[in-house]
Amino acid sequence: MATIIDPESAKSLIKEYQQQNSASGGPAIKTPEGHFLNGYFLDRESLEKILSNPKAEGISLHLAKHPDFKGADSHHFTVLYAGAEPNTAPDAKTQYVNTGAVYGGPPPCPPMCSSLPPQ
Repeated sequence: MATIIDPESAKSLIKEYQQQNSASGGPAIKTPEGHFLNGYFLDRESLEKILSNPKAEGISLHLAKHPDFKGADSHHFTVLYAGAEPNTAPDAKTQYVNTGAVYGGPPPCPPMCSSLPPQ
């Protein structure tokens, strides 16, 4: 499962992504406002609602086309997320199934950015 990344490594990895995303010939993933996408802000309320389900072992996060740009040939994307419960179906093809509400449309960074804490 997830591991903790030290702040300096996290900053370095984020910087590398940002440089590659904004470079000529890079993926150029954009926010709806046309800025280079750095990330998303997931609010506490939606996360607490998802995790209030005692069967949820975590959150499944999916990359998706931004609904304002559906069908457009552009690199405007978003994330969708929902609770993930163990998949107990016989011959399950995935380890988890999404349950409950699917959340989407989290504000992108920029403008909703945070900084990593100092070491």
